[in-house]
Order: sequence, then structure tokens, then C-alpha cells
Amino acid sequence: MAFHRIFVLDLAGVGMGEAPDANRFQSVGADTIGHVAVSWPGQLNLPTFQQLGLGNIRITDPIPGVAPVDRPTGFFGRLHMAAQDHGKTTGLREMWDYTGDIRTENVFTTMTSAGYAVTLAGPFLSYLATQTPAQRFQVGSNQAAFKVLYDRLNDPISGLTYINLPEFSFAGEHQDVDAFSAALVATDRYLAQLVHDLGANDLLIITGTHAADPTFGTTPTREYLPLLLFSPSRQVGHALGIRRTLADVGATILENYGVGTVTAGHSLLNEITQI
Repeated sequence: MAFHRIFVLDLAGVGMGEAPDANRFQSVGADTIGHVAVSWPGQLNLPTFQQLGLGNIRITDPIPGVAPVDRPTGFFGRLHMAAQDHGKTTGLREMWDYTGDIRTENVFTTMTSAGYAVTLAGPFLSYLATQTPAQRFQVGSNQAAFKVLYDRLNDPISGLTYINLPEFSFAGEHQDVDAFSAALVATDRYLAQLVHDLGANDLLIITGTHAADPTFGTTPTREYLPLLLFSPSRQVGHALGIRRTLADVGATILENYGVGTVTAGHSLLNEITQI
């Protein structure tokens, strides 16, 4: 086991620019992070995201105010959703479900069946409610979501914590650019403390399960999704490229804990643990 605890932070609603199949989903020109950055009064200031490598994801099409850094502390890349339908929970299912030996399984139930602690927090319980016996928390704000995360951070038990930040999706659906920008800035501050408090055997995965460009008329928008991985045990990160399915996140977790049979996605574990 490379990491004792894994924390997944889902920036649900944050997109990194139109995906190659954007035309099939009325999303040509969508660019959540870019449009939000240029709409922010002055310059969008996201120093923690920047140091983790958010700007390095888009070197050829820079994010205004979030430039690439020479030595990012995180591993960085983009996710492209493989599923051909496009609901709000499509990406969530793609990230966690996989085909087991007998039936379709998901990472949450596989982890709990193997004896690991699983904590889930998000704004909805429709899909997450079936993930028994995981601990589940319904949250209505990013602040409440981070409260759950910190409660888990203070618990040394090995396992998985999945946190869905609800304010990005809400702001995107209501085309509220100011609220979206403010949520990004506030999340960056939370991240600064989180990065400081993580243990050497912890892994933080920052990603997204859908995009919702608040300047666009269609939600969700079909975009690349962010991927940042950080552990205090890794001093410098590198590029992870474009991943062809969100299931790579689930595959990474399964391989780390040595549970399940990975049949969907490709684990990133080897790429982030090689010295």
C-alpha cells in the first residue's frame, strides 16, 4: 500500500475547456476555468492551485492569472469523460463503477467490503445513499464539505474520503460567475491549509465529475476535467497527460489498497510513486 489514506476532492462544475466531442453536447466554446478567470475583477488569485500545477495543465492556452510553475508540487493532467451520455451524475458513476467478476461493482462498496473506512459527502444522496455501509454526509456548502474532510483528516484510520464541493455546480447552473469565482478563491484558501496538514502517507486527488460553465447556456458543459494529485511524500510532480476516462481515479484507489479487479480505467499509482 503506497498511501494509508486517500482524499478525493470533487470540484464538480469546474471544467478545463471544451472536450473533443463538445459539439455533440452543445458545448463548443465552453471553458469554465478560462471564462471565470477573465470575468473576475482584477486577476484571479489561486496561489495554492497554481503551485499544485493547475496552470501547467494548460500551457498552450494559459489560464488568466494562473500561470504554469517550474516546479509544481502536484501531478497534473486532464480527464476526458468516456461515457456518451451527459447527466450530472454520469461522471460520478464513471469514476467509481467497474465490472467485477460477477456483476457491476463500485469502488465504495469494494473498499468497505475489504474493511476500509469510506466517507462520502456531497449535496445529494440519490447515488451516494446506496453506498452502504459508508459514512454519508449531505452538505449544502463548500464550507460544510471541508468540515467533513477535516474531521476525517483528524482520524488516523486507513481508508477513502470523497468530498463533493456543491457550490461550483450550483453557480454554474444559475449562471452566477461571481459566485463561481468566489468559490474558487475560497477553495484555494482551504487547500492551502489542507496541503499543510496532510501526512506523508496521505494522497489528495483533486478532480471533477462534470463541468458547468456559468457563462454558457447549457449545463452541464462537455469539457476536460481537472486532475491534480498531491502527497507530502512527493516533492515535485509532473504531467499525467490526458486521461481517457474518469475511471482512472477509481482504478488508482483500487490498486493502492489492493482490492477489487480493475477492469475500467488505468491506475495512476505507478506514475506518481516512481522516484
